[in-house]
Amino acid sequence: MDFRIVKMTSDMAEDFGYVIYTAWGETYRGLMPDSVLDGRSLEKWTEMAGKRPENKLAAVCGGRVVGIVGYLPQARDFVTNKDSGEIVALYVLKDFHKCGIGRALVEKALEDIRYPNVTLFVLKGNENAVGFYRKMGFEFTGKEVSQEVNGDTVTELEMLLRR
Repeated sequence: MDFRIVKMTSDMAEDFGYVIYTAWGETYRGLMPDSVLDGRSLEKWTEMAGKRPENKLAAVCGGRVVGIVGYLPQARDFVTNKDSGEIVALYVLKDFHKCGIGRALVEKALEDIRYPNVTLFVLKGNENAVGFYRKMGFEFTGKEVSQEVNGDTVTELEMLLRR
């Protein structure tokens, strides 16, 4: 499958929002409370996607954005390993899974992250994502982060790539 990885531009916010919104529905149903999934909107994701475009990449196939990655050059304060960058979002539309798009997005983001380590958080129970990240070299740190969303608890597991 032919695709290319490009830096996000401000006019791509709607495409980014669509990929995130759609991928959440495709990926998290049954892993996350329905109240969380049913409470989201395409408009909200589009608005959020438009922020910090310099830290986002897109996979484009046939003129269409089919995958995205968002990252922080320096990880947020609450990560275990302070000497790391952070991948904060990786979503690929289901029809484009297993085509190398996720790997290409992560590899390109890793090029832009200058820290020797990279942290990410994966939804507890998302075994497909866990397997993918393990193949990329990420390992669990043992840290869990839980938050209340719409009256339900969502738990994410921290993973770290040491380079």
